[in-house]
Amino acid sequence: MTFAHDPFITLGLHRDASREEVKRAYRRLAMRWHPDRNPSAAAESEFKRIKAAYELLLDPQAYAEWNAARQAAADSAGSASTGAAEPAAAGATDVTQRLDLTLAEAAHGCQKTIELTRSARCPTCAGSGRVHHAHSVPCAQCSGCGRVRGERGGTRVCAGCAGRGYLREADCTDCTGSGWRTHTRTLAVRVPAGVLDGERLRLARQAKAAGDGAAGDLYLELRIAAHPLFALHGRDLHCTVPVSIFRLLLGGRIDVPTLDGLAPLDLPPGGAPEYAGESGAGAELRLPGRGFPKKHGRGAGDLLVRLQPVYPTQLGAADAKLLEKLEAGLHGNLARRAPALAEWKALLAGLAVDGAS
Repeated sequence: MTFAHDPFITLGLHRDASREEVKRAYRRLAMRWHPDRNPSAAAESEFKRIKAAYELLLDPQAYAEWNAARQAAADSAGSASTGAAEPAAAGATDVTQRLDLTLAEAAHGCQKTIELTRSARCPTCAGSGRVHHAHSVPCAQCSGCGRVRGERGGTRVCAGCAGRGYLREADCTDCTGSGWRTHTRTLAVRVPAGVLDGERLRLARQAKAAGDGAAGDLYLELRIAAHPLFALHGRDLHCTVPVSIFRLLLGGRIDVPTLDGLAPLDLPPGGAPEYAGESGAGAELRLPGRGFPKKHGRGAGDLLVRLQPVYPTQLGAADAKLLEKLEAGLHGNLARRAPALAEWKALLAGLAVDGAS
């Protein structure tokens, strides 16, 4: 988009127009000038000009660079007659971009490939949006006749050629007259181990500016995706592990997940409250140093495992007999083996005696 082709003027907008107003103006003009709907020879060129203005207004970085260059050109206009040098490109601008990581990638470090898109001055037209021809060419807006259709019928003088019909210059086809071209490049990024959600990585001078302007810094804002097994709190990992009520009672070895695979955990027999949880909701076991790693290999947080008792939903006849035998054996010595039940039974017995009296 050249300085003469102001995007707001092209779309018929005020300079304080909102994004929605920009979109509505573009849709309205695109319906009118799209080559598939408008048979005019000028339709294609006009549609490209409208589209370039729309894309420039919706790209904050491109518009900032265009506006800065336009202002710099205006500031230097008074010194042009003295042979003053062209102003330098706009100053370096830092850019922030989001980078998504899995929990394992954040913990162990990884290499990611990101795409960076920037707008730069079109080298074909040196950012002017116009190219000069050796011979005059027909004006694309009026097809060489010098007049175009008026809004209320009739015709009017073509603004593109001032009624001459022919031009010695035209919109650059490589940038559709905008003066800017979009470039995409890939960048390999090494993410160190132990980074946390919300941290930022700084890549010095990787936010390339337009043309030969100074490049700013690229900041990658890290976002760690939710994990199906672990919840990260600080550098501690929390995990809930379902365990059969029989295994909790018998004790023995179970496998618990860690960031480095499965790890064995030995449970004592008897379903001690500090392991199984007196409420049945499960208590947390702390495994020191098995959590999320710290930076530079300086250890790691802890892994907190909550054991969730799981009760069978169906019991066969053989199972029922075994459980009845266990229940009878339990009641043989409640005071030692189940103090809570013994206390409850004593309370019931006291209520029965009070009721009888």
